[in-house]
Amino acid sequence: MKVIGLMLTWNNLEFFKCALEMALYFSDEVIIVEGCHSNFFPRRSTDGTCEFIETLNNIQKIKVVDFEYSGRYDSVQKKIRTDAPRKSRFFKPGNWLFHFDDDVFYFKRDLDRLRTILDSTDCDQIGFPSRHFVFNFRFNKPQPYMGGISVHRILDGYRVAGISTPKYRSGKAFRKYVSKDIVNFHFSEVKKPERMKARWIMSVEKGTEASRPRFEKWMSVSWNKDEDIFKSEETLDQIKSGDGLNIYNGPYPEWLDNHPWRHINDIRKL
Repeated sequence: MKVIGLMLTWNNLEFFKCALEMALYFSDEVIIVEGCHSNFFPRRSTDGTCEFIETLNNIQKIKVVDFEYSGRYDSVQKKIRTDAPRKSRFFKPGNWLFHFDDDVFYFKRDLDRLRTILDSTDCDQIGFPSRHFVFNFRFNKPQPYMGGISVHRILDGYRVAGISTPKYRSGKAFRKYVSKDIVNFHFSEVKKPERMKARWIMSVEKGTEASRPRFEKWMSVSWNKDEDIFKSEETLDQIKSGDGLNIYNGPYPEWLDNHPWRHINDIRKL
């Protein structure tokens, strides 16, 4: 059994460095696709990501690929997630494909447990509960299952129907299993303002009009001490869905030990 790690990244260097270390630990090969196919932003990262990727040439487990697709942002993502895994020498039925987002993390012990699951399960897709962080490494909203971030078995006729939702050629969904004991840490709203604004503009571009006011709401929240954040819970519900706001004070996945934003109170002020 082999695992292909697929990672798409753009202007998210600080998290991407950490996520790549994790992907290399778990995967037999990591396919990296850098770039943005939105009509409103530069195609290539401008934060040093491209320069960092150039330093990875000697790592045999990494393959950097590029695509010249055009079209709506989400349509291009589906094409890339369908075609990029085929660049791997391990793209064969029975192996596994892990969609590693560049801001999602797992404990090393959980990845070891996941390997055991992949060796024994008869399911084709493994999903996980998630913690979604906003503004810093403390404020978060748990979600019972993050369907778009998953590991799934490569089967005949593999394609991606949603942003990262695999399908058989027949159109049937993969058989799913939710590993409730493995939780991922998703730092989806822990980014500099210019990157967050880009994220929601791209969401509008793909037809998600509900995203239009989210950047303004994200910028409007304020607090003096941690407890004050609950006064903005209704606004945060409009930014990110979940099972209620929490202040997380527990351990973090090891890959984040040296993250430069680990102890910053408000990423928006960077």
